[in-house]
Amino acid sequence: MNRLKPAFLVRFSVEHPWTIILVAVLISTLAIFPITQLKIEPDVESLLPRDSSENEESEDLEYSADFDRLAVLVEGKDLFTLEGLDRFSDLVSRLKEELEAEKVIDPFSMITLEQAGSRIRAITMSAGGRAPKTPEDLAAFIRRLDNDPFSRGLVSSRDGKALTAYLLIPKGRPYLEQDKVIRSITETFKDSMKITVTGSIPFSAETERYLTRDALRLMALVAATILFSYYLGFRSRRAMILPVVLVITGTAWSLGFMGLMGWKLSMVSIVSPPLVLTLGSSYSIHILNEYYQFPMTGINKQKRIIEAVTSVSGTIVMASITTITGLLCLLLASMPQTRQFAVSTSVGVAATALLSLSLFPAFLSLQKPVAEIKTQRVNSDILSRGLKKIAPALVRQRWPALFILIVLFTVFAILSPGIDYNTNPVSYFPDKSDVIGELKSFSREVGGMDEITIRLTAPGAQPNYFLQTEVLDKIYGAGVKIAENPDISHLMSLPAYLSFASETALGRKADFSNRGLNLLVSRMFLAASKTESDFSSINLTVRIYNSFEGRPIDEGDTKRISADLERILQENLPEGVSWEMDGLSLDFLELSSIMRRDFLVSTLAALFAIGIICTLAFKSLKRGLLALIPLITGIAATFIFMSIFHIPLDMTTIMMSCVAIGVGVDDAIHFLLRQRSEELSDPENPENAAVKALIHTGRPIILTTLSIVLGLAWFTLAGFRPIRYFGLLIVFTLTAAGLSTILLLPPLARSRKKTL
Repeated sequence: MNRLKPAFLVRFSVEHPWTIILVAVLISTLAIFPITQLKIEPDVESLLPRDSSENEESEDLEYSADFDRLAVLVEGKDLFTLEGLDRFSDLVSRLKEELEAEKVIDPFSMITLEQAGSRIRAITMSAGGRAPKTPEDLAAFIRRLDNDPFSRGLVSSRDGKALTAYLLIPKGRPYLEQDKVIRSITETFKDSMKITVTGSIPFSAETERYLTRDALRLMALVAATILFSYYLGFRSRRAMILPVVLVITGTAWSLGFMGLMGWKLSMVSIVSPPLVLTLGSSYSIHILNEYYQFPMTGINKQKRIIEAVTSVSGTIVMASITTITGLLCLLLASMPQTRQFAVSTSVGVAATALLSLSLFPAFLSLQKPVAEIKTQRVNSDILSRGLKKIAPALVRQRWPALFILIVLFTVFAILSPGIDYNTNPVSYFPDKSDVIGELKSFSREVGGMDEITIRLTAPGAQPNYFLQTEVLDKIYGAGVKIAENPDISHLMSLPAYLSFASETALGRKADFSNRGLNLLVSRMFLAASKTESDFSSINLTVRIYNSFEGRPIDEGDTKRISADLERILQENLPEGVSWEMDGLSLDFLELSSIMRRDFLVSTLAALFAIGIICTLAFKSLKRGLLALIPLITGIAATFIFMSIFHIPLDMTTIMMSCVAIGVGVDDAIHFLLRQRSEELSDPENPENAAVKALIHTGRPIILTTLSIVLGLAWFTLAGFRPIRYFGLLIVFTLTAAGLSTILLLPPLARSRKKTL
């Protein structure tokens, strides 16, 4: 462990403080420009696996990786008048122009079928694809809208009393700017109509607002908490201000690194800056606790600072290595944002550790010597006195400690399989959020925007297979059964469109016997959807929502609906027809599976890596395994807590275990290092060595845990639920790990043999 003590760096910093300070100021100044280039990435769809979500757009504005979607629902008692429809058209036109939309679907331009004498023709709902201009045009528009079976749940509400338009908008423009434009335009029309706007633009804009507000507020609260906890622990201005300067500098370096790499602050990495602030503060506590052990004079001040910092430098280096190792195990995750969080936070932790061994002693060397009264106050406070009283009794409780571990891990094994994973972005916001209210309102009226596309492929990719009468009949029947599900608000397919054509031309639904009509309407269908096909494959597109609660679907709904779709397809499709399903909701379901894998792999990797590091550092397998006890205890207790209170793992909280593993082992390392040192000093009395180690390390362990826990506790006030849960789980894990280090580790680590 002595090899980990950077004695030269500490000595140089104490003897040349201004050189160290100037270097730190220079690096911090260089970090300012990349920090100003940092942007927030609020698009939740950027977290999806790109190989499954980069699909071509469909006629119903299905997900496309390069476009945002906007839906506008308009209600009003005068909507279906010439003036009302003209205002609706004006609203859509202004949104299209200001947002530079590439494609628009509205009730006026939607293609429908109608009979013209003995022929059938494709025609827009309204003459010219624009708002009706005459009473005759108005009557024709309303008639076509009512007669078309595909209009409801798409361009009109399910009850037909409201109209909807959709815009496909290229990504790239700032979401807050776009949202401001949308709200400004819609506000001018609200005097005569009720307007509901939803889609990825308002959703991402609201996400950015929450992330920005939470990040700034959390950093301010964490900094204030660090000030308070340091003053409470050491009752000194230098002990309060210097560590805050230290961690703010380290956080600035971390943010500068992110900006230099061209990364964005996503809903995953947004927790990195306040996390660096919190974790970095613990290193200063170890130094200050040693710094205040003995009084000093002007003559021996430099020597005492060097001795104090050097004596705990091994602990700081070891703690930073384990924290960084735990974080870097997240590089095994599939999401780029998680890997970026791991690297940027590791840079911040490394920076604060380096600064604590260089800038901090440089600052201390410029301060007045510590007065004897302050050292007495620190060494005789309530924590020190309490530890001296309970330490002898604690180290003898080996069997109670083992019993607690057995009970804890038994409960963990029973409850942990019930923990849920949540990838539903809607659930990340508070229920009172306006964007969630509008999304739910749209779902109740129209039926939601989530789509699943079912691609059917003919046996052997046979051309024109899906124009055969018996095939069309079977697929239409499967579509009818699918539509019976109340959570299916809209279904579009070639057989369904041909059924509409036969009803229009022949007066009979689902009559696929007229091959000429089938060919004609099939070409119309392809022209309307702007696609080409040899009819060896076709798509069925369904819109889904939770009809019982009138809200967008969540992960459970997606599983249930997709399972029902698969059952119907298996039972009703012609033999040999294969299918595959795709859609944004299924991509989020896949993300859930990826998260499960990432969580398991990164957690096991972190435990394995930390175990190896501790074993090598202590040159003892026993001590290496002992170091894992507090963090494993903390994680097990947290999983029990999550299971009892139904807290899910999401794209932010899955990082909790690796962070907790890297941080939670620090206190155990501190105790075990001191215990080994005491055993070497007093090899005849290993029990007394454990007592002395607990008395000496207990105070900084409690203070560091309190500092980190109090800082991270502010995360629970975040408006964004993943950040709130992340803070709550980290707080619970580290609290449990800290208690385990104080209460369980000393009796379990106490040696029964004399130390050679």
